[in-house]
Amino acid sequence: MKNRTLRRLRNTALSLLCSAAVVLCGQGAYMPVVSYADTQADLAQQIADADAKIKEIEQKIAAAGSDIEANEAQQDNYWNKLVATQNKIDLVNLSVANKEQEILDKEAEIADVEQRIADKEVEISETERKIIDTEEQIARLEQENRDNVQRFGQIVKAMYMTDSSNYLSVIAGAEDFYDIFVRSEILKNASDQNMKFMQKLLDDIHFQEDVKTELGNIKVQLEADKDQLAADKIKLETDREDLEDEKYALDEEVKYYNDLNAGYWTEYNTYSVQIQNLKDRQANLQYQKKVTQADRDKAQAALEEEIRRAKERAKNNTVYDTGEWTWPLNPSYQLITTYFGYDSWRGGNHGGIDIGNSGIMGANVYASKGGEVLVAKTTYIPGYDYGMYVVIDHGNGYQTLYAHLSAIYVTVGQEVTKGECIAAVGSTGWSTGPHLHFEVRKDGNRIDPFSVVALPVL
Repeated sequence: MKNRTLRRLRNTALSLLCSAAVVLCGQGAYMPVVSYADTQADLAQQIADADAKIKEIEQKIAAAGSDIEANEAQQDNYWNKLVATQNKIDLVNLSVANKEQEILDKEAEIADVEQRIADKEVEISETERKIIDTEEQIARLEQENRDNVQRFGQIVKAMYMTDSSNYLSVIAGAEDFYDIFVRSEILKNASDQNMKFMQKLLDDIHFQEDVKTELGNIKVQLEADKDQLAADKIKLETDREDLEDEKYALDEEVKYYNDLNAGYWTEYNTYSVQIQNLKDRQANLQYQKKVTQADRDKAQAALEEEIRRAKERAKNNTVYDTGEWTWPLNPSYQLITTYFGYDSWRGGNHGGIDIGNSGIMGANVYASKGGEVLVAKTTYIPGYDYGMYVVIDHGNGYQTLYAHLSAIYVTVGQEVTKGECIAAVGSTGWSTGPHLHFEVRKDGNRIDPFSVVALPVL
């Protein structure tokens, strides 16, 4: 009766202490709410979680580094393409400039030929005018000649009437009509003035005929020159059109490479953004690693301090039960899904054993040995840590932990006996299905539960 009363007083005091700690924590003060065993478990779990998180972060940092290298390689590839296409653009632009100069040269040649054609047309026009003037002069001289011939005929007629026999023989022996003026004695009797006039008239006619012939030849040559220049112009215009076609093809080639370069720049800039994002992510991961490492170091230091204190307490620790350990479940539940030690599925050490028979959900969980409840945690984060769990201190440095519970029937500070029902099996926290995670600790360190407890014999 006395022990029961003392136990109730102690439990009440512990509850008040926990309430006070919560209030103080809300005000920014620090005060541990649970016993050192719970702190050790939490700190050890924090360290394990930090190690796992650091490993995960390092893997992500390495992956980001690989992604950065891959993106930089792709970016370098596009940069090389940019350089190559830019070189091609420069060469094609040079060809375009050369073609433009050739076109300008052709246009200058065409303009020169057109000017020369115009000059020839002016010369032809002037020659035609000269021919017309010469023809008019010849016509005038011929008219004068006809008039003189008519007058000469009248003189011949008069002479014939005087002495026809003499003059007819002269006329009959002449080679042409005008030879009469040379052969005939009649002309010898004509006045010197008339002879000079007739001779000049004859010379003028011959001269004008020669001028007309020469002008005709000049005109023919000018027309030939003009035709040749026209043919040269057509060839030059054809050459210019060919150059313009070549320039158009080169312009299209420049456009193609410019479009290609625009696409390369887009890809290059896309990789630049991706690389910067990866570097930012990597920097953030480095920061997370630094923070996580700091938290781990802090938890490690706290754990080492707690272990030191636990060892000091263990020197005078109360032994609640000196008997044998018992199985924490009904003897029918014996299927071990995960043993203590390294677990390849988790990629790390497993700190206890998992018992997960079919139909185990809600089954009673029993204290494996008598002791005092240090932790009875009912709040948890789904998918994280132990979920709902109980920690019992058995004295002499031993504690047991019962995790992933669906219900808890004990409170902190409560003394329990070996085999007493303390909770129900569940699947809270980081759990893939209903099972009991059972741990045994000695001086704050996890040990193989089968070193103290054995499977029940059915």
